[in-house]
Amino acid sequence: MAEVCNRTFDIGDPLPEEYRDLLVRMMTHEGERTGNLSFMLFFASVLDNAGKYAPHDDAKLIMAGYVAEEMKHCIMFHRLVMELDKSLVFKDTPFQHYAFHLSRDSWTDMNFFNLFLDLNGAFHAGEWRNSTYLPLARMAPIIERDEFGHSDMGYRFLQETCKTPEGKAEAQELLYKWYPAALDTFGTSTSKRTPRFLYWGLKTKTNEEARQDYKRYVDKKLLALGLTLPDEKANRRFL
Repeated sequence: MAEVCNRTFDIGDPLPEEYRDLLVRMMTHEGERTGNLSFMLFFASVLDNAGKYAPHDDAKLIMAGYVAEEMKHCIMFHRLVMELDKSLVFKDTPFQHYAFHLSRDSWTDMNFFNLFLDLNGAFHAGEWRNSTYLPLARMAPIIERDEFGHSDMGYRFLQETCKTPEGKAEAQELLYKWYPAALDTFGTSTSKRTPRFLYWGLKTKTNEEARQDYKRYVDKKLLALGLTLPDEKANRRFL
């Protein structure tokens, strides 16, 4: 068994340099802060797209509720970062992962984004429940619950879409775009930082372990929609 550090840290505790660097890196990647212009503009685009593509008013209201919950997360992370690194609070940090920059030019695109990307957030929050950084551990159950709900929202809309042959064909075609990006959100399997995240208790699984757990979960959902699973290595950028 790999060596781990059996310590926890709370607000105001002095943090070991490497621990703090990894934690700041994690929170920078997360990006959910009211001072992060890129994050706020992204969710403004979600509302704009809902206005363009949502098939009925109920769907538009549901998407508005989704954005409101993401703003709640944004405030929670903002407060955490205020305690961790004030220089990061108002820093513009665009989403680095390419999945956030894929085109979302249809209602089905939006639904796949929610199914896959919010599910990624739920899986990460599930790990944070056991984080050695206690402020993050305390937030984790709320984030995990909400993100599973956001993913299920996307899935329910996809169920509606897949009821027609035309909708199912569109979903199948777009799946080839979103599926590899979703698997890639867990990073490379050979990340040199992963052992250090594990040592400090900021992660509990390797990237590949988390990816495979995620894949098993999401594959069942896709098969239930009657979709054909793409080759898990096709069009991947991070293996």
